[in-house]
Amino acid sequence: MKVLAVLVLTSVLCAGSVLADPIDPDRDGIGVYFDPCACVNCIPMDASPTPQWGYVVITHPTSAAVGGWEAHVTYDGPAIVGSWEVMGDSVNFLTPPQFYVGIGTPIYNPFTYPAVIAARFQLVLTSETEPVNFYIDGIFNPSLESGYPAYLDGDDYNIIKALQQPTGGPDIPVATINGDCAVPVEDMTWGSVKSLYR
Repeated sequence: MKVLAVLVLTSVLCAGSVLADPIDPDRDGIGVYFDPCACVNCIPMDASPTPQWGYVVITHPTSAAVGGWEAHVTYDGPAIVGSWEVMGDSVNFLTPPQFYVGIGTPIYNPFTYPAVIAARFQLVLTSETEPVNFYIDGIFNPSLESGYPAYLDGDDYNIIKALQQPTGGPDIPVATINGDCAVPVEDMTWGSVKSLYR
């Protein structure tokens, strides 16, 4: 009976983690994740010659389709990152880690919405002694004056929308391997802070 209870509890916990919301609850976000549903952005990993997949994901887009996107994705730490693939009928007009991607057929991606996979890459961890951190910023010649990463509305190519990083800025990691997990930025009012202590 104890074994059955443990199995049931384990399956419930695993199902809960699979169904978890993306770390970025805000609209029009962009992040690096280690699963295609944008649920996992912080993992422990052993150094191994076997490549692992990582994903650049647009989360909660306010447009129904993505017609293109731009971002600069960098990392630091003991890893080798490569084999970049942009998703859909796409062309990257820059060289990774800079992305200025045109998409011939807009990505609606109903299977993972509200997490639209923009690109994926392979990584190999060369050491476990230091963390590997991923960052996202705007490209060197951005479409928006703000300099933010951006995407093109797939239903109206006249609309370019800014993408925000879940942790609040280009100098703060959006994903981490073997380190302190990135924490999403949340707006809180003084009233909501006081209510935590009632």
